[in-house]
Formats: sequence, structure tokens, C-alpha cells
Amino acid sequence: MKLGNSLSQRQTQRLVMTHDLRQSIELLSLSTLELSDKIQNELMENPMLDEIGLDEKPKMPELFSYEEVKRIEKLNHEKSTDVNWQETYSIEGPRTYNQEASDRNQKYIESTTRGESLEEHLLGQLRLIRLTNSEFEMGEVLISMIDEKGFLNHDLSEIAKEMGYSEVKLRKVLRLINELDPIGIGAKDIQETLLIQARILFPENILLHKLIDEFLNDLERIDYKKIAKNLRITEDEVSQLARFIKKLEPYPATLYQGKKTDYVVPDVVVKEIGGEFNIFINDEWLPKLAIQDEYKELLNTKLPATDKEYFQTKFSSAQWLIRSIQQRRQTLQRVVSSIIDFQVDFFRGGITHIKPLTLKEIAEKLSLHESTISRITTNKYIQTTWGIFELKWFFSSGVKSMEGGKESSKKIHEIIRNLVKAEDDTNPLSDQDIVDIMEKKGIEIARRTVAKYRKVLKILPSNQRKRISSLKG
Repeated sequence: MKLGNSLSQRQTQRLVMTHDLRQSIELLSLSTLELSDKIQNELMENPMLDEIGLDEKPKMPELFSYEEVKRIEKLNHEKSTDVNWQETYSIEGPRTYNQEASDRNQKYIESTTRGESLEEHLLGQLRLIRLTNSEFEMGEVLISMIDEKGFLNHDLSEIAKEMGYSEVKLRKVLRLINELDPIGIGAKDIQETLLIQARILFPENILLHKLIDEFLNDLERIDYKKIAKNLRITEDEVSQLARFIKKLEPYPATLYQGKKTDYVVPDVVVKEIGGEFNIFINDEWLPKLAIQDEYKELLNTKLPATDKEYFQTKFSSAQWLIRSIQQRRQTLQRVVSSIIDFQVDFFRGGITHIKPLTLKEIAEKLSLHESTISRITTNKYIQTTWGIFELKWFFSSGVKSMEGGKESSKKIHEIIRNLVKAEDDTNPLSDQDIVDIMEKKGIEIARRTVAKYRKVLKILPSNQRKRISSLKG
């Protein structure tokens, strides 16, 4: 066997994930709002890009003399209000002081409402308690550690060691905080906050305290029989105690938590006009991009190699971005059109007419890869006659029907939800009852499947729903 060195050539094909290709793939999964942010960032970073269609163009600022500035300001002030501003201000400074206007402005400022934060609310109460400086400092530290639900999950011994406090005094201050409004604030979990509230609001109800302290998990499972046996009371008495617990607040910070409103801007709007579905891509408000003519001309001039390479890179990136945005729009239009073809019964009849659909079916119809369909339907919403839905919502598995076809799991969810909503509270439907009703509708479904879907919909079993209906009184 002879070993030696030799030269050989080999041709291979491979896909190189360039920056531009990666950018094009990323654009597919962006929502319209995210795409807007992306475009704004590119406009700031890439000098080759220009936003077209703007009514206002930057102008060279006009230069005026000092006297001309005084004359223009005076003219503008007189035009902007019925009050002669010269009586109050000139370009040199104020001449007179309008006390009435100042008082009115202050009144507006003071009348402006501002929500009090939980921390401010607690510190205000803590100042009314007779505490030493060190105890008040401990209270400030503990209040600052309370989370958005009203709990304090930190280990007090570690806090005391780290801050150099006495653990005994720290626990004393925490007990004082627990009794502030809202009651139970600063507890470690739901069980502790409910127990604190029960002891303060119902101090003589020892059974209630014991129920929360020892049998809260059983109460959550609505296992009244076990609770009644251990407390040596009747199930009706357990039901009465449960009504007391319903009056307590499991998350004490709820009243002081600022609610964040999530807005959904539909990326696509579908309207039925004359029996046909029209697709409108909601991107008219996005900036329209073009290549800067001035910078483009620089590429044809003599530039240093580094400068020319920089502008060439930015030019290629700008071209790719414009093409990628257009390609994203066309792909979204094609995918939505294909979804409408598959789900035309839904768009005409509503959720109960939804059909099972997979990414593979759309991909095969459009001759695209499944990953492309997955990306283009991610983080995007469609506005229909029946509401706003995420594009991913239209894809679901199927359940066999008695006619040999398949029904969408989304349709089954809606049927179960409507059945439970319309049921008699005193005699709720069992899973087997729902199976029987489904069979009458021509849908073959197992009882365990109904139980699985019920859990997905966060619907309790029939016996627990019956218990809860008895508590509504």
C-alpha cells in the first residue's frame, strides 16, 4: 500500500444561508406591526433606502435676521390666539404676569387623575403605624419585593442575613403588612393569603380557618365528602364554608394592578362582495421603499475600494429587502386565498362549519414547503365576518364522522362549549351525554376524547359543575 499526496477537484451543491436569505425567511414570520418596526430600523441604518410617497420633504432652513425673527414671532403669536400676546410676552421676555391663567392651569394639573400604585398605597398606610426608623426601613424593603399578584416569595431568613436585619423584627413587620389594605398582602402564596383574610374577617370561624389551612386542595377538587368526614360536619356545612371563601381575594394585588390592553391589528381582511371573497392585505400604512437615486449614482463614480464595497453591500441589502417585502405580501395573499378555498363553508356559515386542515395540504396545493406555510401563518391575524382569528387557528386535526368523512377538532370544541353553555345547571351533561348528542349529529367520538377536549376548553367535570352551580346562591 502506497501513501502519497495528490490534487483532485470535486463539484458539490450546498445551500449557504446568507444574511439576505436569512432576512427573507425572517420577514415571513413577522406580523405587519413587527414588519413596520423592521422597515423603520432599516431606513435608519441603510442610507440606500428611501421612503417614497411622503408629502413633506426636508427643506433647507431659511435664514432670517434678528429683527425679522421678532417680526415673524409677533405675527404668529397674534394669529394663534384672540388674546394679544404682546401684553404678556415679547421676544425679550415676559412683561406682565397673568395670575388668573396661572391659577386655572394649576387647577387643571391638580385635577388630573393618576392611579395610585400598590407600593404607594402600602407605604402610605405604613407611615401611620408607630414604627422605629429601622422597622419602617424593613417595611420599605419588604413592600418593594411584593410581586404583581401581591405575594412575597423570598426567604425572610436570607433577607435578614443579607440586609443585616433581625429576623424576628422582620417577621413582625411582615405581619403588620399582611394586615394592611388589601388584607393578606405580602403572603407567600394563595393559601396563606386566604388564611390571613379569613382570620381577620371571620375571626370566630375556626372551622373555616382549619378548612383553608388543611383541606384547601380537597376543596379545589370539590371533594366535600372527604372534607366533611375529616371536619366531622355535613357536606351542606362544607358548602356554606366554601361560600365564605368565595368572598376572599386569592390575589390581593388585583385591585392595584394596571391592566395592559393587548390590541390585535389584523394582517388580512376578508370581505364577501357579490358572493365572492375579496382579500385585502392590511399593509397600506407601511412605508413604501425605494433606492436613493443620489447614492445609486455614487456606485458609478470612482470611490475608494472600502467605500464602494460598503455602498454595494447596502445597495444589495436594500434591493433584497424590497423584494422580500413584496414576496412576503404575495405569499400571504396566496396562502389566505388557499385557506379560503379549503374553508369556504366556515367563511359563509361560521365556526361550526370549520373543516380539518393541515399545513401539508396548503403546501402541496401551492407547491411550497410546509415550513414556508408555517412561517407565513405565524403571528398573523385575519378579520372575517365571524371575528378575528389567528391564521394558525384554521389548521386542526380531524375526528371521524359516521358518513366516513372527518370533522375538525375546532368544530367539536365549539359544539362542546355550546352544549355546556346551554345545559341545565342543576343537571349538567356528563361526558357520555355529550358523546350521545354527538352521535345524533353524525359525529363518532370516544368518551375519553370528549374528556380531553373538555380539559382543553377548561371545562370542569359534570359533578364539579353541579357543585359550583349550588354555590351560586
